[in-house]
Amino acid sequence: MDGKIIFLNGASSAGKSSIARALQAVMEEPCFHLCIDEYLAAYQDGLWEREDIVRRTWPRIIRGFHAAGAAVARAGNLVIMDDVLESDPPWVESVLSLFEGLEVIFVGIHCPVEELERRERNRGNRKEGMARKQFEEVHAQAIYDLELDTSSLSPEEGAAEILSFLQSKEPATAFKELREMVGPSEG
Repeated sequence: MDGKIIFLNGASSAGKSSIARALQAVMEEPCFHLCIDEYLAAYQDGLWEREDIVRRTWPRIIRGFHAAGAAVARAGNLVIMDDVLESDPPWVESVLSLFEGLEVIFVGIHCPVEELERRERNRGNRKEGMARKQFEEVHAQAIYDLELDTSSLSPEEGAAEILSFLQSKEPATAFKELREMVGPSEG
């Protein structure tokens, strides 16, 4: 099997990781969940309080996350990535380049901002205001193959919709359309 990426894009607390875990539970094929939160947690303690270092290294940190997902997929694996594609720097352009030649099903995970803020407060492990900030930009650069609203779908229902899309053999066209909009990749 050729590698494939199911890329879940949405604001913090939108339910990306919950959908990814629910999808893993129903997939027959082995699949690897690469979560932005877990990736960032793998860096040393105290790093995120060092704004001077983070500001300077953030582009390569995030590019490393995307490159890791691409590498796992290129080895022939199914990868479920959950991320927040920010507009500065333009991460959509970066993933278009890094994922060149891979099949990518691009899934927009939506949720009203009021619900995101409620979830953010209830989780207690999120910086207050993160969901609102991300809400404004996370979907600004995107065209999706599939869009899910987690205010009305459970993680299991969201996973079932993704699985249905996969089983339909409908071609994933979002990345092709985005490439046409963005133009040739610069790598």
